[in-house]
This record gives sequence, C-alpha cells and structure tokens, in this order.
Amino acid sequence: MLALSQINFGDALRVWRRNYDVYVRLWKTEMIAPLFEPVFSVIGFGWGVGSLVAGNVMGVPYLTFVGAGLLAFTALLRALFECTYGSFFRMVYQSTFDAILCTPVEAESLGLAEIAWGASKALFDGLFVLAVLALFGAVISPLGILIPIALTIGALWVAALSLLITSRIHDINNYNFYMAFVFSYLWISGAYFPLERMPVPVQWLAWAVPLTSAVDISRQLMTGVLSWKMLWETFYLIAAFLVTTEFALRGLRRRMVN
Repeated sequence: MLALSQINFGDALRVWRRNYDVYVRLWKTEMIAPLFEPVFSVIGFGWGVGSLVAGNVMGVPYLTFVGAGLLAFTALLRALFECTYGSFFRMVYQSTFDAILCTPVEAESLGLAEIAWGASKALFDGLFVLAVLALFGAVISPLGILIPIALTIGALWVAALSLLITSRIHDINNYNFYMAFVFSYLWISGAYFPLERMPVPVQWLAWAVPLTSAVDISRQLMTGVLSWKMLWETFYLIAAFLVTTEFALRGLRRRMVN
C-alpha cells in the first residue's frame, strides 16, 4: 500500500503548526541568515562579479541572470538544512518524533508535516530574497510574482529527498556526503552561468536533477521569457516530489516504527 495514502492531512497540519509555533518563538535567531545573506550575495555577485561581465547574459543583465540562481538555491538550501539537521535533531537528540508518534499521529503524517515545514521555511526565505532582488532591480518581469510557486514545488522535492536521507542516517557526520554532492552540483546547475556553455554530458547530468528545473523556471519568470519547456519542468518537479515523498515516508516509518 502506498505510504502517501496513509497520510492524515489534519494530523500533518497540527505537526506543521507545532513547528511553526517554535519558529515564531525563535524568529530573531531564525531570521539572521535570511536577512543578511541575500543582501551581501546580491552585492557580491551583482556589483562585484557583474562588473567583470561585459554586456548581458542570455539577453538580460547579469544581476538578473544570477539573481534567479541565488534566489532558487537560497530557498532550496533552506529546505535542505531544515529536513536534514533540523529533522535529525528533532528525531534523535530532542526525541520530538517519539513524542509525536506516542499520539495518534502516524509516521506518514509526521513525515509529510516535516516536508511541508521545510518547504514553508524555503518559501519564507525565498520571499525575502525576491524582495531584495526586486529592490535592486533584478526582477524585470511582472511574472516574477509567480516565482514563489515554483520555489515551493522545488523546495517540496528537496525537503522530501532530505528527509529520505535523514531516515537512513544514524551518524550526523554522514550528512557531509550529501552536502558535498549538493554544493558540488551547484556549479553545474545553471545558477551562475549558462548551462549551454557546459559539455553535453554535463548538461544531461544537470537536467537529470530537478534543482536545475527550479532554477530555470525561476529565471524564466524573473525575465518574462517563457517557453513550453517550463511546463515540462514543472511536471518533472511535481513527479519527482511525489516519488521521493513516497520513499521518504516509507523510510521514516521503517526508522521510527518498524
């Protein structure tokens, strides 16, 4: 039986609300990175690296081009950290998962709540970064208002993948392998320079990972240059999220219950 079919959305919402309440109480420390990181990133890449780039990149200013990559990865990395270290601490060190599972909440509902919370934190950070980019003039299309939707879909997949990893991790140091892959992949995702400049096999590798689709959709919406490819990229992100979530929920049940 599919793990997705075992979800009680009411229970998942209650667990999500528990995480939200903790976030509200700790908002001062939680908001330090989202407040400062995007400002300095935009200054560094937009004015620093951008001053070395002659002309436009793919027909748009470099700040606009790289801004989409910064926006996507800042948001998606928030989901990654929340469902790796954040979930691991709640599961292992704080025993929050054990306490929740002592109630009628099932592991599948708990898992979905964790994934949704990771995506929610990504959305919070993404909205702030988007506002900073708009302030610096990097958002040159009204369609930029739709970017949070694309980021949320991408963040749901990242959160599900991260929770799947967490369900199989027993030593927190093992996250180093996962982080090494993600941060290495950053350089071939098309976030900082056109993917078309890379060798064809590298392009295939990049497009196989849904993060590239999230970056590309964000850039198309930010610039207003749309293509039919964006529709397929959206379907790919949704399909990847559903498949990954199924395995993540099964992994969490095996870890916490069986």
